[in-house]
Amino acid sequence: MNNLIPANCDPIALQTLGQMTPSLARQTRRQIERVVGQGLVAEVHEQVRAVLANTALDNVGALSALEAHLIEIAPLGEARYKHIVDAYAMGAARVITRW
Repeated sequence: MNNLIPANCDPIALQTLGQMTPSLARQTRRQIERVVGQGLVAEVHEQVRAVLANTALDNVGALSALEAHLIEIAPLGEARYKHIVDAYAMGAARVITRW
């Protein structure tokens, strides 16, 4: 049995697979491998999306703290600071949404 088929796969399904004709069993194994492969890709995709979101949140937090600091020391730039931080946050959100 191919090692892509999960160990916790239903034993009855595996027994049924063993009772199939060799051709049908091969076809079924390929389909199972494809489904498992798609699941693995989806899982990695979501993990990367979470890393992107975490990084964006860290960056927005740091930029927001810098924005607050700059507003204290140079208040005339407040609108520009906010615009820059908001633009970064919106861009990061778009990237995460598309990912």
